[in-house]
Amino acid sequence: MNNETMLETSERRPSALRKILASFGPGFIIAATVLGPGSITVSSKSGALMGYSVLWAVAIAAVFMTVFTRMGSRIGILQDRSLLEIVRDEYGKPLAMVAGISVFLICGGFQTGNNIGIGLAMGTMFGGSMALWAALFLMVALAIIWFSKNFYQLLERIMMVLVLIMILAFLINVFKASPNPLEITAGFIPKKPKIWGLVIAISATTFSIAGAAYQSYMVQGKGWKREDLGKANRDSTVGIIILCTLSALIMITSAAVLAPKGITVGSAVDMAIQLEPLLGQFAKWIFLFGLLAASFSSFISNAILGGMLLSDGLGMGKSINDRSVKILATVLLVFSTLLAALLKSNPIEVLVIAQASTIIGGPIIAIILTMIGNNRKVMGEDGTNSVFSNVIAILAIGWIGYLSINQLIAFIK
Repeated sequence: MNNETMLETSERRPSALRKILASFGPGFIIAATVLGPGSITVSSKSGALMGYSVLWAVAIAAVFMTVFTRMGSRIGILQDRSLLEIVRDEYGKPLAMVAGISVFLICGGFQTGNNIGIGLAMGTMFGGSMALWAALFLMVALAIIWFSKNFYQLLERIMMVLVLIMILAFLINVFKASPNPLEITAGFIPKKPKIWGLVIAISATTFSIAGAAYQSYMVQGKGWKREDLGKANRDSTVGIIILCTLSALIMITSAAVLAPKGITVGSAVDMAIQLEPLLGQFAKWIFLFGLLAASFSSFISNAILGGMLLSDGLGMGKSINDRSVKILATVLLVFSTLLAALLKSNPIEVLVIAQASTIIGGPIIAIILTMIGNNRKVMGEDGTNSVFSNVIAILAIGWIGYLSINQLIAFIK
């Protein structure tokens, strides 16, 4: 083979990085959307205040999220109609509207957390107020949504690389921090938690039912068909495993490093101390860049998720290119930015509350997904939920219903 032929062959052969990026399907994108500053903060605070004792909450959320994300994949693949078109046709317009509004509000809670995460990271690194950085990133996000087609994809990949670096750092750091294996194992046994609010926040930020619903739109956008069901299931499972493994790793490192020092996590710098066993003086910067990346990687996609499902629920449009989706995503971005900028409480505490609030609309979406998943008219005889999926779905609905009631009571008090 001459040099010219070798050059042509090497140009056609995709690099290892391109192969990895190409393998990221809708499940990984959902995980990246859900993986925001809320996941990092709630896991850090839980480990610092309760040690390893609530790892069981992450494990339960992982099982529930996997089952519902796979359910969303199956609905999207076996139907040409969108999720909320199915709801409108089969169960009526009012339920479709309620579902759209519920997802929009859930995304509003997550988006407030994304704004706080960006403000915490940028403010700690460069100074400036939460309002300043929230406003700046709002303008960047609006410019990307309304005017750019390719810039966001490039930026999101850069952010994803930074997130992956932080994941790798936490993974290696677990071994450097030398957590107690017996205590970790005991943490997966369910027991009454000391702080219910954090368990609600963990469940809400890990078991994101809005993300599971969005999966049905993602697989349709990918063009996957019935023959891709197996690939979709694997993709969903791997994406959620990555998401939940990171949450567990952060909780474990926080329990091993922060809890013994009595650090209760009141700032981004407090959370960064987790990485000091591995990174020393560089821990702060790696963590802050990772927090920024986690915030921005879900910043626009979360807003689009909320705008798309509300628009679809109202029967106005279901594509990112639809004007109604862009308008509603803009409303969500502006409102959440104002909320994050105007709140005067400790940002960490506000972020935890914002994550916990997203659990309230969860039962409605979980019930809708379960109903459609069992509808033979919609799914066909061989496409409906298995007995195992239905058992998990019922348990999940009961669990998030219970947590939603607790969260409502907490708000009233």
